[in-house]
Amino acid sequence: MSFSTWIHHLFNPHCPECVRVCESCETLKMQLSIANIEKRQMLDSILSHARAGDTEAEMKPVNYEELKPKIMTWNVRKNMLEAEDRKTAQILAERKKNESIDKLEKEVGLEGVASDA
Repeated sequence: MSFSTWIHHLFNPHCPECVRVCESCETLKMQLSIANIEKRQMLDSILSHARAGDTEAEMKPVNYEELKPKIMTWNVRKNMLEAEDRKTAQILAERKKNESIDKLEKEVGLEGVASDA
C-alpha cells in the first residue's frame, strides 16, 4: 500500500471507490435476514394459536374428577375378576342346561310344547 493510498483510507475510510463488496458476506447477510423473518413469522403464528387456545380453554369447564387416576388395589381388582368369572360360568351353565333340555325335547318329540305351563 502506498503512502497516498494510506492517507486516502485514513481520511476517507468509507469511500465508495475503496469499499470492496464481499459477495459471500452479502449472501450470508441476506440468508440471515430471511431466517430472522421466518423465525418471527413462526413465533407470531405459534403465539396466535396459543392465544386462540386460551380463550377456548377458558370457555370449557374442566371436570377434575375425570382427570384423576383411577387406581385399584389388587384385592379389589381380583374380586371384580372373580365376580365376572362366576357370572360367565353361570351363564355358560344355564346355556348348557337349556341345550340339554332342548335336546331331550327333540328326542321325545315335545319341541313346540312350553315346559313352564
